[in-house]
Amino acid sequence: MNKRELALLERVYETEVRSAIYGGPRLCQATSRLADAMVDDGLLTKSVEIWRGVRIKGYELTHAGRFAYCATCADLPP
Repeated sequence: MNKRELALLERVYETEVRSAIYGGPRLCQATSRLADAMVDDGLLTKSVEIWRGVRIKGYELTHAGRFAYCATCADLPP
């Protein structure tokens, strides 16, 4: 996994956590070929959410994406 892919996974993960803590939409909005490639790899999925009457299109992590992101964080030194 390269730095760009890891950065996108981190951004989507951060959006999920922020949504769980503070409320708000859980989808990360991104317009890149990288996001679409990661959907093809099974790390992200495209979703639509209606939040406060607004339709939001974005990406969220799959279980494989969460595992891939968390596995890279385990490699960091304490």
